Formats: sequence, C-alpha cells, structure tokens
Amino acid sequence: MTSLNDDLAVVTQALKTQRDTLAVKIHLAKADVKDEWQALEQQWQQFNARSEVVIDEAKEVAEEVQEDLTELAQDLKDGYHRIKRLLS
Repeated sequence: MTSLNDDLAVVTQALKTQRDTLAVKIHLAKADVKDEWQALEQQWQQFNARSEVVIDEAKEVAEEVQEDLTELAQDLKDGYHRIKRLLS
C-alpha cells in the first residue's frame, strides 16, 4: 500500500510544481488562457479532495487486510500445531 501512497505523493507533487509555476505566469496571460486556468483550478480542487479520500480509504482497507491476514496466519499456525501434537 505504501507504493500507492508514494506514487500518489509523487504525482501530487509534480502537479503542484506545475501548478505553482503556471500560477506565476498566468497573471500575464490572455483572457482565454485565464478561463482555461480557472477550469483547471476546479479540477485541481476535485483531484485534491478525491486523492485525500482515496488515501484514507486505502489506509482503512490496508488495515483490514492486514488484520485478516494476521488472523489467517494465526489460524494456520494453530492448525499446524494441532497436527504436530497429533503426530507426536
């Protein structure tokens, strides 16, 4: 799950860098470019909000999966121990 978080962090940082660079230049741009910039700003806000939700949900799922696997591993360990006792 770390890979997803790391990948998302890299993409987010790259987008933020591009956004910050363009924000400086946008003040000198034509009106049509400013309109497109505004549309992209709305998409940026959506992306940011959604990525936070995805990260939170991914953490929850990862925790649930880890708990399930830990429980399954313990069940297997207990089962192997029972068989070992029966064979002794």
